[in-house]
Amino acid sequence: MLLIGAGLFLKSFTLIMGMDLGFRTERLLAMNINLPELHYRTAEQRLQFFQELERRVSALPGVQSIAFANRFPLRGGWSSGISIDGVGETNLSPDSQAVSTGYFETLAVSLVRGRRLTPADRLPGPHVAIVNQAFARQYLNGGDPIGRRFRRGSNAPWVEIVGLVNDVRRGGKTKDIRPQVYLPAAQTDAYPVRLADFAVRTAGDPRLLVNAIQQQVWSLDKDLPVTGVRTMEEIISLSVSAQRFQMLLLTLFAGVAVALALIGIFGVLSYGVNQRMNELGIRVALGARPREILGLVLKQAGVLIAVGVVLGLAGALALTRLVASLLFHVQAYDWATYAAAVVMLALSGVAAALIPARRGARVDPIVALRYE
Repeated sequence: MLLIGAGLFLKSFTLIMGMDLGFRTERLLAMNINLPELHYRTAEQRLQFFQELERRVSALPGVQSIAFANRFPLRGGWSSGISIDGVGETNLSPDSQAVSTGYFETLAVSLVRGRRLTPADRLPGPHVAIVNQAFARQYLNGGDPIGRRFRRGSNAPWVEIVGLVNDVRRGGKTKDIRPQVYLPAAQTDAYPVRLADFAVRTAGDPRLLVNAIQQQVWSLDKDLPVTGVRTMEEIISLSVSAQRFQMLLLTLFAGVAVALALIGIFGVLSYGVNQRMNELGIRVALGARPREILGLVLKQAGVLIAVGVVLGLAGALALTRLVASLLFHVQAYDWATYAAAVVMLALSGVAAALIPARRGARVDPIVALRYE
């Protein structure tokens, strides 16, 4: 039962780690800079702060690109109801983000069609946005979104879609892909959220630049806290920590269970061989060959293993339903995992039985009969 459980969680965790997030996480450092309302009352003031910080940090050695947004993937977000020009459905609520022009370059999000955001996408220019492929699939029946318009309310300005980018799993590896709208951070009247996240992609280890970036923040405002400083790989690791712990725990228990099973089989068969030593000696004296004695002992081991396999399968079939909700893209009745557990247990049992079986096959009939 524990082997099957461990196998299911191991397969689930392997699938989780193999999921494509839609962006690159290596050498990417993210942090949170909450600008207090008292000193940064308007969205324009907050935008100017992050633009100046971007200018200063970009001059640091080793910095390749910089981005800021209200939130980066796996660090939160917001959604907003919209209406699309020419689409009758009104219950549309994609995830939305306010992002800088360097957002897609820094996260290495691929452009599918159209264009990325540019410095020209600012007030008082026309409102623009970029959407992901899920937006086109779910809201436009897979049609081309370039040139389509939407708005967040009846009094809000129309926003033209100018680019289509690859899907990103903003919630992490285990979350579904949702429709996504990216609004230019420089068009401050298009979003109600506050800019707060800052990210840097570096040529080397990004953690080496943490102090330098903090100094640049404090040179602009010495009272600002810089929190949530982590590499994106650390954030990903934390997001799957629960699944990793479940897998490691069950694997540990399964290993202990297999070890106990091997000790049990070895002990029972060793005791059985000792008890039947005279019988085995008589069999050898009457002409039984060593391989026949070996087969006799292994047959007894096979019965023990078979009973254990049957009982374990029955228990696993009943109990794996309880952990089905914890699995990711793996069925509780994954027969390949069941078969692998059976084979592993059977081979381990046979290996444990070989020592007493070979000892029984090499019995000296004279010694065995004298013992009798």
